[in-house]
Amino acid sequence: MRKIWTIISLQLKGFFKSPGAIVLMFIMPVLFSLIFGGMVANSEVNKPLVNIVAKQDENSTRIVELLKKNNHFEWKKVPFSQAKKNVAAQDAVAAVVIPPKIQQRMIDKSPLFDIIVQRKTDDYLALYPHLQGTAELIAASYQAVGIQGEEMLPKLLEAVASDQGIKVEQQLLQADDSTQTSVNLMIVGFAIMFMMFGLSGAASTILDERIGGTWGRLMVSPASKLQISLGYLLSYFFMGWIQLAVLMVVMNILFDTTWGNLANLIPFASLVILTVVGFGLMIAGLVKTKQQASAISAVLIVSTCMLGGVYWPIDFVPELMQKLALAVPQSWAMSGFKEIISGSLHVETLLKDTLALLGFSCLFFFIGLRGIKFE
Repeated sequence: MRKIWTIISLQLKGFFKSPGAIVLMFIMPVLFSLIFGGMVANSEVNKPLVNIVAKQDENSTRIVELLKKNNHFEWKKVPFSQAKKNVAAQDAVAAVVIPPKIQQRMIDKSPLFDIIVQRKTDDYLALYPHLQGTAELIAASYQAVGIQGEEMLPKLLEAVASDQGIKVEQQLLQADDSTQTSVNLMIVGFAIMFMMFGLSGAASTILDERIGGTWGRLMVSPASKLQISLGYLLSYFFMGWIQLAVLMVVMNILFDTTWGNLANLIPFASLVILTVVGFGLMIAGLVKTKQQASAISAVLIVSTCMLGGVYWPIDFVPELMQKLALAVPQSWAMSGFKEIISGSLHVETLLKDTLALLGFSCLFFFIGLRGIKFE
């Protein structure tokens, strides 16, 4: 065990002596979080406008209350003609028309809302899942009262709309769907991205050590191959945790962030870091020089982070891109962190995220260890 700790201490000392590593692992994530986190926090000042066209009947009133449960948008009731003008002038993201005979639409299984939209902007893509989820909630409520009579529908919708614990957001009932959660997830996303850059660079030092002869001398030292491997891997693992812990403390001071239940966060974050370590090891095992590792890592990390929901929520992208995102570990990592930080804690979702990351970790380590030559 002493030999393993010796390797770990040497790797950590060498890593943190590098100014570039300090900038990459700590300063850059903090700067990105300050810039983009501040933008998200201030976005509450100017919320996108959504017009509502509805009659003054009881059903429409309750449906409007349900729509307004999403506080990321400003909702304003206007006449139909004004709604069309606002959308055409792009003063409003869209207009939601609630038909007076909405129960007949449920019987006919027709769309419950008529949507007026000029073009599908990012704001509209963020709005659409909420409209869809609200429509499904209304339809489910209608089916629930079908036996008792349609006159019970407004009362049920009133009960649902008045429940302060419900957030009708992308068909999920979450304990916390605030702007603060979005900021927290953005911080986690940047931490993952820069951790991938930092640990990939650290793992690729094995290539320099092989060229410089250090690796060969290690192989003939009293330490076994297993001890050497564990020493290197654990040092990278500790680097990742040091970075994440420092970032959590700093962001808690700057943004008053909350990270959910630590009993869930720590094991899941450890698995994410392990996956990132495996990714760096895989890159080191596939290439022959550190320059190749840097080039390939940059392309893979940026592209997979974009695809995996680090820069923006996966729910905002087309369905095909959402399916492709399942092929990168970042999407599963962000999904799991969202469950923990928001307080939703859907056990099935978190379990799927955990199993997926375990699969990626095993694959990365298998490729990496096979590619690294122990001679």
